[in-house]
Amino acid sequence: MNNLLIAAVAALSSNTMTAMAFTPAYRFGNPQSRPFPLTTTQQIPTPKPLFLAQEKFEKMAEDDDQVIAFMDVNGDKSIDCYVDSYATVDGVEYTIGSPCDYAVALCYFEGDDQLVPIELDDPLMDDIFPIAEGIIEDEFGEELVLLRTPQTLTLVGELEESDADEDEDSDDYDDEDMEDSEEEVEILVSFEENGQEYHLVRLLDPVLLVGKDGNENTRVLLTPEESDSIMPKLEEMFMNYQEERDGM
Repeated sequence: MNNLLIAAVAALSSNTMTAMAFTPAYRFGNPQSRPFPLTTTQQIPTPKPLFLAQEKFEKMAEDDDQVIAFMDVNGDKSIDCYVDSYATVDGVEYTIGSPCDYAVALCYFEGDDQLVPIELDDPLMDDIFPIAEGIIEDEFGEELVLLRTPQTLTLVGELEESDADEDEDSDDYDDEDMEDSEEEVEILVSFEENGQEYHLVRLLDPVLLVGKDGNENTRVLLTPEESDSIMPKLEEMFMNYQEERDGM
């Protein structure tokens, strides 16, 4: 017993402390172990958690004015957005933003006063957008500028709210007027081209865009395939957040 005690004290007082650890002889299946020396100059790796948080939703404060440019997939066009929230799904972080400028659309009436928006990739947009752009420039000069930004047209500048209030009763259309949509809109400018009347409308409901990757100041907008896959999950996360916040 005394010899064992002396040996233990001698080991502790030496320059290099040693210890005995055991590791399985094989990665799987074999319970046999073998000893190996472990010195203080070696660091034990920190074990990784077995389960990582795969889903997370973080809403930004209302007074947060961080701006990120959301780029289209080709990197040719961008739209500046305030960051609304961040969401992590399956280990991938997505940024959700709302346009810094007014979200607008070009539309026309069809059938029984049904307001139909022109899709951004519709060849008709190539013909009508330059006309609307010119009308905005002629009417408002440098005060307002119409841009063909990705995912939604935007109107840069300041609209006079008093004018919008005066036209509120006659120029607002609810979800029954928009095809396959629940958006309310406000007609800003109307013009006629080739016998068809077109309207530039402001989208009154919030418009949210989703991007990922990019760098500190940019995000890449989702492809249609990515959007179809991830949007239901993001909507569910947002609804859960709303329910938790309302229940507090």
